[in-house]
Amino acid sequence: MLSKAEKDYLIDLLDKGEEIPEEFRGKLFPTIHKEYELVYAEKIRKEDLLADDDGSFPVPLQIEKVFGGAEHPAYADGWRNMIVFGDNLQFLKTIYKNEDSIIKDTVKGKVKLVYIDPPFATTEDFQNKEGAKAYTDRKRGAEFIEYIRRRLILIREVLADDGCIFVHLDWKKAHYIKIILDEVFGETNLVNEIVWHYPDNFQGNVNGFANNHNVIFWYSKSGRYTANKILIPLKKRTMRDKRVWSSEEKKLVSARDEEGKLIYEEFTEKKADDVWDIGQSSTTKKTSLEFIDYPTQKPEELIRRIVLAASNEGDIVMDCFAGSGTVAAVAEKLGRKWILCDIGKLSHFTSQKRLLEIQKSKSLTKKNKKYGHMAKNFITCSLGTYDLKTALDMEFGKYKEFVSGLFNINLKQHKIGGYSFDGEKDGNPVVIFNYNLYANSNIDELFLGDISAHIGSRLAGGRIYIVSPSTRVDYIADYEEINGIRYYFLKIPYQIIKELHHKDFKKFRQPRSKADINALDESIGFSFNRMPKVCSEIEMTSQKVIIKIHSFSSEEPRSGKTSEEKGMSGFDLLSAVYIDRHYNGKEFIMTDVFFSDEIKQEDKQLKIELAKESIGDKIMVIYTDIFGNDLTESFSL
Repeated sequence: MLSKAEKDYLIDLLDKGEEIPEEFRGKLFPTIHKEYELVYAEKIRKEDLLADDDGSFPVPLQIEKVFGGAEHPAYADGWRNMIVFGDNLQFLKTIYKNEDSIIKDTVKGKVKLVYIDPPFATTEDFQNKEGAKAYTDRKRGAEFIEYIRRRLILIREVLADDGCIFVHLDWKKAHYIKIILDEVFGETNLVNEIVWHYPDNFQGNVNGFANNHNVIFWYSKSGRYTANKILIPLKKRTMRDKRVWSSEEKKLVSARDEEGKLIYEEFTEKKADDVWDIGQSSTTKKTSLEFIDYPTQKPEELIRRIVLAASNEGDIVMDCFAGSGTVAAVAEKLGRKWILCDIGKLSHFTSQKRLLEIQKSKSLTKKNKKYGHMAKNFITCSLGTYDLKTALDMEFGKYKEFVSGLFNINLKQHKIGGYSFDGEKDGNPVVIFNYNLYANSNIDELFLGDISAHIGSRLAGGRIYIVSPSTRVDYIADYEEINGIRYYFLKIPYQIIKELHHKDFKKFRQPRSKADINALDESIGFSFNRMPKVCSEIEMTSQKVIIKIHSFSSEEPRSGKTSEEKGMSGFDLLSAVYIDRHYNGKEFIMTDVFFSDEIKQEDKQLKIELAKESIGDKIMVIYTDIFGNDLTESFSL
């Protein structure tokens, strides 16, 4: 309780507009401790998290691609499955806020099952055989625990009242997160602690017993939840006396009936318990139909049991640490709706490929058969990386000023061959598409053909930049080449409100090595897609197709970046190169990924060699910098 003198003192401070001393905050906003809880640095109140006082805000979703039509059948109720690229904390807040038009009233309170397999974040001691550190996590100790806790709080808020969560962990942090789960969901709502034992994971010399299991905690939001019986096959048929005898009856009565025949029942399966022996070979053998070549990939059988146990057909299943997309693949095959979210580009492209080719993967109901069906209607979305909605509400002169600052354009009206350009970028002409004046037109072949007809060969070997709302560009690739001139599209998505956020932008740093794809990080606020500059070419020999990268640079502003990032340049800014060897002109289906540390460097250039026999008529290449910016180009062979 506050004394009268303390109250008067605080009132005086408020009248003067002065800050309240730290020692009074506990008295003004007392924390009610539970019977027990985990106490650590930087732990914030649930109320502060939901009020966005943690510095993270809900951000709008931006649809990138719709996979529908006859190839991807629609749901009768209009539902669309989702793959979201972005920070899952921002995504969960967007769901919780329930204002985004893409998901309004369709997700919050309707998710029946959440499965998460977060990076276990305690590998600071992991070393390779030579003793060098092989993997470095970005979050450790209390920071990791709070990182998970904030997401668990929001997951509980968006779950259906009869929903459940499964949290997959290993032995290093499971006990801490168990206490957090008790705090967030309630100790009485623990349904099971499941032990996933993988006996085929043979290990060499270890100082102790081999670590051949993970732990999965199953919690419900309330006492009302789905819990279907899961049957698993027995290794061999079992005969069991069908009759039930008391102990006294067993002493007096033989195991034969009046006709002298044994009353036995044959069993080929049993009800699953909380220890699951499921090997990892399906995700590690290249001959397996499940093999994705993604670190931390989980077997479909493991996820199948979870999805069958805690959901029914038509329910929404969500995984906001999507990884290789196993949850979506299994949910699709079992007739569930699904949502994926991940902050990594490799996860995004891997999940998209997995769903686009799901018909080739194995069936979960027919042994040794392929699934054989195309994925139902789904969309891919980006989250937090766009620009301002207010920009598109400006009158055109102010709009041009805005985009000139966004893309480093020197506004300078000039003509080439009679065609009027709005400015220059790096000495190259710029067209700022007037989306209001040309309300019924898009950036398409006719638009580019008109420019090309005016300028002729005057800019051969050069480039022209075209700034336009992303929905008004008909091309998937980031540039189109006509008569030796490359037309680069600087796309402006519609949905952003920068004024909601008062902190500097912070993008998740994309890894330069596959070993680091699970390093935890967070995005803050909104950011802009700033296309990196790439000078590349294709060289063909009798047996190979060689992608040569002569130079690479990023236009990402260095303000707010670490001193390490500010000092990086050239190829050090390249995260990875993603390739579709059989680009069909409609969708990117990743066939290869080359992280920066895997790409061969010769004569001050990078070279990626592909076998010619494995390549179609056209390939698409996506270059990603460490800040998550992409440049997409296609090559006709």
